Amino acid sequence: MSWFKKSLSKIKHTYALYYFIIVLIIFLPTAITMPSLSFRSAIITAIGVDKQEDEIAVSVLALSEISKSEMRENTKLLEGTGTTLANAISNIESAVGRRIRMGHVGYIVISQDFADENIAEVLNTLIVAGKVSNTVPLLMCNGKASDLLDKALNLEQSSSYKMREMINNEFNETFTKNISIDAFLKGYYSDIHISSLGYVTLESESVNGINSSSGQSGEQSAQQGTSSGSQSSQEEQKNTISYKTEHAVFNKGKFQYLLSEDEMSGVNWIVEGELQKMITITGINEQNMQDASITFAINSHSISPEVSFIAGKPYVTFQVKLSLIPVEIIQMAEDDKKSLKTITLSDEMQEKINDVVKREVAVALTKLRQEKTDVIGVYKLLYNHYRPFMDFLDTLSDKTDFLRYVNIGVDVKSVITSN
Repeated sequence: MSWFKKSLSKIKHTYALYYFIIVLIIFLPTAITMPSLSFRSAIITAIGVDKQEDEIAVSVLALSEISKSEMRENTKLLEGTGTTLANAISNIESAVGRRIRMGHVGYIVISQDFADENIAEVLNTLIVAGKVSNTVPLLMCNGKASDLLDKALNLEQSSSYKMREMINNEFNETFTKNISIDAFLKGYYSDIHISSLGYVTLESESVNGINSSSGQSGEQSAQQGTSSGSQSSQEEQKNTISYKTEHAVFNKGKFQYLLSEDEMSGVNWIVEGELQKMITITGINEQNMQDASITFAINSHSISPEVSFIAGKPYVTFQVKLSLIPVEIIQMAEDDKKSLKTITLSDEMQEKINDVVKREVAVALTKLRQEKTDVIGVYKLLYNHYRPFMDFLDTLSDKTDFLRYVNIGVDVKSVITSN
């Protein structure tokens, strides 16, 4: 019996070996000769969308190959137009003979001209048809999106800087407002249809930005001009990529206005998220300090909104808690010196910090009420108190102007954290 089992086992193993050899003969030549995915597809790292007369112009940064000599990505700028976004992308694919793959897109740039259209429709196309992740950062630029991508390409080829990494740091860590596709569409489909985007510009000169042509040789510039097809005589104009501390506000998917740096600073105080900024108080006259100026870094920031209705009118108070690290102190009297490590928060300092935050929030609220746009989430807070909020809205002739009639306050509590 054992002899029979051994013989049967040998036969089974022999058949398995024959089957394996047949599979190799049939499929191995095809597998060896088939081009790799990188030769059959264009891996996209960034997308730009512009308006060109009655058509949509799409520009993409595509990885063509990995440079073996320099061990870095070799990226090309590809462009196409069409009556729809899908047509424009299809025309790019036809021109280069490769399928567009958008799973690795790092950011999307919409030109200000195109932002006058309903960009929510384009975003839905990118998510559904292009399979772009809804967590991708979404930005608006002051000029043509294709020009911005061209300069971003120059920057990546002439330095170690990558625009997608800079955007991730600047907007995902510096601002509390989420600028992803998902955040935009949530605002678009909400009851008030308000969304906001990050804002980036191309400028001739800027004190806050990075020059895309810095460190290039003439040969590099010529090569980049050939690969992108859009540099040539425009090399002398806008080269500085500047990340503005402004945000573009949209209503029903269409661009409305820009929140300035000061206005956006006020928004950041009362919107939940990671806040990386400095706060400076001046005129401190205590603890051996004379007319001192102290700058604190925000170590942590949290908000806790409180909602109440008094006589039918809504009241919202944002309880803001700040953990601060002293980073600089300037004293007018040379004889009075104080170590950053020994600074404690007095009642006067607490009050001055409170005043700074309240003043910046007031600037933001003035703009938001003027434009009838709620980018700080007050509507959502009040909606949680559905019945009194609906009764309040019924008293208004213009429900979109509700923010003007909401009493909004800020209460700041600060502590110093050892660094």
